[in-house]
Amino acid sequence: MNTQQLLPDALAAVPLLSRLNSAQRARLAKLATTRKYRASSVIVRQGDTSMSFYVILSGRVRIEQELGDNQRLLLRDLGPGGYFGEMGLIDDMPRSATVVAVEPTECALLAKWDFGNELREDPDIAMALLPILSQRIRDLEAQRAASLP
Repeated sequence: MNTQQLLPDALAAVPLLSRLNSAQRARLAKLATTRKYRASSVIVRQGDTSMSFYVILSGRVRIEQELGDNQRLLLRDLGPGGYFGEMGLIDDMPRSATVVAVEPTECALLAKWDFGNELREDPDIAMALLPILSQRIRDLEAQRAASLP
């Protein structure tokens, strides 16, 4: 089976897209492209314009924030099934972190404009995303509250 045939299943495993039906995921999968990165390649750089959402098909990436003075904060490592760049599908803000391939990595990319066109064609996609995004906000608020004295 080639990578393009595996994309609907890869998208189904992404929590952000888990509430979409199989037809919606299949349409998004057809719009996705794949790209391979060598180890140590910067996939996206903090501050750059956000143009795509990425799903890791194979390999590993490191997500880090640049704090200045050559200091970096490791946010997380992700492997197959991991994803990043989801905020860029929705807003026009710059990338909030840098993502580097730790080993040879293949990602599926969904371009922001393709996703936007799908939202206009099928508003039910947006409705399926809202509960997931709302839960993420609630989780962040709970984490913040737990860290307060």
